[in-house]
Amino acid sequence: MTLDLRHLRAFIVLGNELHFGRAANTLRIAQPALSKTLQQLEAEIGAPLLTRTTRRVELTEAGKVFLMEISGVTGQIELAIARARKAARGLQGELRVAYTDFAINGKLPEFLRDFNLSHPDIHLDLIFMPTVRQHVAILQNTIDVGFLYGEFEHQSTDSLVFDESEYVVVLSSDHPLAQKQSLTLAELKHEKFVFGTGDSWVVFRQQVFAKCRERGFFPDIVLEATNSDGIFGLVIVGTGVAIYSSCIGNMARHGVAVRPLSDLTEKLPISVVWDRSNRSKVLNTFLKHLRKSKLSRKP
Repeated sequence: MTLDLRHLRAFIVLGNELHFGRAANTLRIAQPALSKTLQQLEAEIGAPLLTRTTRRVELTEAGKVFLMEISGVTGQIELAIARARKAARGLQGELRVAYTDFAINGKLPEFLRDFNLSHPDIHLDLIFMPTVRQHVAILQNTIDVGFLYGEFEHQSTDSLVFDESEYVVVLSSDHPLAQKQSLTLAELKHEKFVFGTGDSWVVFRQQVFAKCRERGFFPDIVLEATNSDGIFGLVIVGTGVAIYSSCIGNMARHGVAVRPLSDLTEKLPISVVWDRSNRSKVLNTFLKHLRKSKLSRKP
């Protein structure tokens, strides 16, 4: 005979109760069935685990040792079973989530906080990744879901618009144009510019450059930075101005002035994108929470 979890559970309950009737009730089995289970267990071990009289039940020395050893084991097994069941329902596991500067400075942190509170057994592996790299990572399945700038249309992907913002210009607080409440892109024609690097900010750069060309100029880029902190640091010391997303309003930035660009009315979208062939149950749970969150935010 091979021992299974049924034998171990029965002995743990009986070893703690030291009463066949109470143990049988707890296990919801008949008392003769419990006695048979114990006999099978003792036969497998080759030693008596209990001594029984008409008045009492006691553990033998072998029974005491066996109870002590298996109590932790069965607890770990039951925990593993519970976790496996949760994973099968998409309630436990890991999800690889990529994000960009615009995404993490917008509504994404609040959404991730709410998801984490609702699903504490799902670990979110957060990865900073520029938009163009996310395109590749999604198709290569090195990330599960990406929060990226713009839209990404591919035959194997699905997407939703997660967040939207507007174009703004970021200037040092002592810049002469900071005196105005709003600006136009054309008013920046003769300014020096700070931009994100071409390899990381290519999609946004291309769109801004197109807007500038429509107004008869190309931005004079003096320095580039790989991330938002670098861009703002350069702006603060007067290196140049920067075109950015209005999500900067969610961040406390000293030494900068943020002004809307009244002639740029297009929205800047943050899309959430995933490979539709990804069968992850955890991804399904994440997307359900995402859709529910978006519906709850509608007026």
